[in-house]
Amino acid sequence: MKDEIRIEKIDIADCQLSLDKPVRLGTVEVRTRDYVCLRVHTNTGLIGHAIGYRSGSLLFESLDALVPRLLGRSPLMRQDIAHALETSFVPARASYLRAASLIDIALWDITAKHAGLPLYVLLGGERRSVPAVPVVGFSYADRPIGQILAEIDRHRDAGETLVKVMVKGNDAAANGRYIQALSAHIGMTASLALDAHWSWRTLTEAIDTCRRIDDCGLSFIEDPFLPQQWRLLGELRGKLQTPIAAGEDVLDPYSYLDLSKNVDILRVDATSSGGITAAINAIAVAQTCGRQVLPHVFPYLHLHLACARRTVAAVEYIPEHTGTDPVRNLLRDFPPVRGGCFHISDEPGAGCHLQWESVAKHAVRTSSVEHSN
Repeated sequence: MKDEIRIEKIDIADCQLSLDKPVRLGTVEVRTRDYVCLRVHTNTGLIGHAIGYRSGSLLFESLDALVPRLLGRSPLMRQDIAHALETSFVPARASYLRAASLIDIALWDITAKHAGLPLYVLLGGERRSVPAVPVVGFSYADRPIGQILAEIDRHRDAGETLVKVMVKGNDAAANGRYIQALSAHIGMTASLALDAHWSWRTLTEAIDTCRRIDDCGLSFIEDPFLPQQWRLLGELRGKLQTPIAAGEDVLDPYSYLDLSKNVDILRVDATSSGGITAAINAIAVAQTCGRQVLPHVFPYLHLHLACARRTVAAVEYIPEHTGTDPVRNLLRDFPPVRGGCFHISDEPGAGCHLQWESVAKHAVRTSSVEHSN
């Protein structure tokens, strides 16, 4: 193909943004949010962007090893590139998958821009707004419960009908009292969801907490176990009336089928589990199994998937007022929430518009490769 669009330069940046206040979850204290940013340049001037959490992985190093293999290739041939990368040596499966995810997202971003369409339209387009789910209550063990209730009220009063909170499930009695109090406060005016953040390794441990809150009317309990423990997830689901959600850290596409058969809500994260291509496949698996999907944060990207597939029930996000996810400092814009819903833009691309000047300002290391003609 003559005059075909080609990848000619790629930039990577490892960014570290300090939090105003450390976030505590059980014994874990987080003082910074670490992001890895990717920028893919083409010979036509179109640029693809992607961003993801480093999450302690070798994401930067894996991208640095992989991206030279993209130079000179067509960004529209995403599957060809994916197959080539999968056969390449990279350190650790999880880090490889996160790197491949950001590459896939950047290539989809270029593809949508090349078509002159927003990604959700390119994928089919079903709607233009989606319910928003705020995640609040960070560092709950070190704060008065009144502050958590005020956060919930803030979002409920803004029209958001589902709010998610997190716990570290190492104290069944304390966690039971906490969730019961939040649930009683919300009443019938909104719904509450709980993220247990892989708190348990045995069914007995999980049931000790979950049965204390099983009559609270929760929308779901998320990540009681690791996603690889789909058998335990299925067993727990069979003993509770509260729906179970899991899946945001899946490391292979086959796990989506196991999870979809053993949870009520499939969690999907395009930035860590294979990119947009894998996320669309996961949504299709969930739909086949009669399950809903709830993506993991990154609303500017996942909003496009939700507006293209009604199987995606809502899109979650971390509100700016929590001070726990300063990603907006790296982005040109952020989708607005009005009347409890995210509203999508019709600008061509996948929704991730990085401000590279800000990215460079917060970068602790960078890397660039360029195609030599």
